[in-house]
Amino acid sequence: MKLSVLLGAIVLAIATAALVVTNPGPDAYASYVHEQAKTLLTDEVCTELPAGIGELLGSQCDEMVQSLMPELDNLIRARTHRLNFAIGSVYRTSLGLPNFPMLPEYRIETLGILNRFITYNMSQVS
Repeated sequence: MKLSVLLGAIVLAIATAALVVTNPGPDAYASYVHEQAKTLLTDEVCTELPAGIGELLGSQCDEMVQSLMPELDNLIRARTHRLNFAIGSVYRTSLGLPNFPMLPEYRIETLGILNRFITYNMSQVS
């Protein structure tokens, strides 16, 4: 019985160490959200703009998204809160452009664990 307890403790220690080592940091999260935001903006926001704005921009919305990405990266870093639990992290981001109130704002909650991100809640703020 003592051997099984010792082996269990060793396995638990190794698993915990693996989780701690693979807890993705803020830079990895920023890269993840960058790609998610770019996809969201080009695939959903650009295609669902109000008629007047959509006609005004035409096909330039994708180009505007590309030009806004550096500013958006800074905004993502500034508007993200990380709860670090050592074995994993919860990231909460409020994503929107304050200078463009006609565009929607999103709240995103993501779990970072094992060098991966799992977005478990994304909601549009009205």
